[in-house]
Amino acid sequence: MLRPAEEQKSLYTQDGVFLARNFLSAELLKKARACFDFVRDNPSPRVATAYRGTDQEHIVDDSHPESWDAGGIGDFVRETGIADYLAELFESNHIWYFLDEYFTKEGGRTAYTPWHQDHSVIPIGGMQWVNLWISFESLPAHNCLDVVRGSHLGKLYNGASYRNADDLTDPLHKGSEFERLPDIRADLARDPSSWDVASYDIEPGDVLFFHPYALHGGGPTDEHTPNRHTMVLRFFGDDAVYSPLPHSNFNNGGGMWSFLESVEPGAPFRSKKYYQLL
Repeated sequence: MLRPAEEQKSLYTQDGVFLARNFLSAELLKKARACFDFVRDNPSPRVATAYRGTDQEHIVDDSHPESWDAGGIGDFVRETGIADYLAELFESNHIWYFLDEYFTKEGGRTAYTPWHQDHSVIPIGGMQWVNLWISFESLPAHNCLDVVRGSHLGKLYNGASYRNADDLTDPLHKGSEFERLPDIRADLARDPSSWDVASYDIEPGDVLFFHPYALHGGGPTDEHTPNRHTMVLRFFGDDAVYSPLPHSNFNNGGGMWSFLESVEPGAPFRSKKYYQLL
């Protein structure tokens, strides 16, 4: 059975991020790419082009209704043995599958994408959450995903609106009490030590594990790394809860989250919609 190393468990608890080298075999990587290609060739109703017409333009698809069965995600997840791995990583008795996301950056000119925390757009709480970030290309650290170490233990900032390519900190939750996102790129340009950023050279088969509450932002593509195709798989454990956000569009207004067993603040995040793996 695949098991997390003690160092990985420690890094996830303290830093909220670690890279698992050679986590996927060549065969599993091939199956993961087939999942990606299925969604690319059969986009969901949610597919979107972020920052269309700007240097930040990229394609995002998520929560594909057919990805688990027809797309092969279910078979892939089972074959990785990831549920047992995460149960030990989290020290959780149960593991659920949340959703999958697909990112396409092509053409060698896509700029950095905004720093953000997933919890600022999804009404969830708890420590037993994880994103598995899988790249299908070799990426130098400069073109990889960056994660601020330890930020999963800190404050929740306002989200990024993804509507202003000239200001990637443009707030999502207008008029809320959430603090505006810091301009981390500008801070790092002035002082590379201003933020403790984890960034890795990645090869196909490596998997980046990070907590969705952590501050993270995508690197650019360029002439040396013109394309980046990534798939993100999300999971949660026993302590996951529903945690409303200040913007009603992201809460249960109109029954958006009515499939949950309870939408009371702090209620366990449970629904038959999410596949229970353990």
